[in-house]
Parts: sequence; C-alpha cells; structure tokens
Amino acid sequence: MEMREKGMPVFDDVFGMMSLCTENFRGGVRDSFGASIITDVLEPILMEIDSFRSFNEEFKRHAFNIDQVLEEARAIQLKAFGGAL
Repeated sequence: MEMREKGMPVFDDVFGMMSLCTENFRGGVRDSFGASIITDVLEPILMEIDSFRSFNEEFKRHAFNIDQVLEEARAIQLKAFGGAL
C-alpha cells in the first residue's frame, strides 16, 4: 500500500479522476443506453467515492484527537513519574 504524505487527500485524486472520466464519457453519449450507464453506474460510483472521502476526513479528525489525548497522557505520566516507568 502506498504511503501518502500528511495532508494529501487520499480519495480526492480518485474522485477527480472518476469525475473526469464520467464527464468525458458523458460528452460522448448519444443514446439512452449510454445515459443509463452514467445514471446507473458512474454516478453511484462517484457518490460512493465521495462518501469514502467524508469517512476518511472524519477518521483523520478522530485519529488527531486520539493522538492529542495520548500526548497529554504521556506528558502527565512523565510529570508524575519523572520519566521513570
């Protein structure tokens, strides 16, 4: 699995590429079958990727909050025990 730099949106690249592909496909649609592919396949995929983006952002917020609490707990422990465990 590729490691991403902090702050780089994991699903934004995927969403952008999928949006571009959908728009390119939409530009070539000439019949109801092509339109149904957009409505029944491509748009639901875009919505799913967008929900992954939202979930990922919420996960990062929770992870950040947990890291802060752990850092505070370590500082309290260091202060209380003088660095000796």
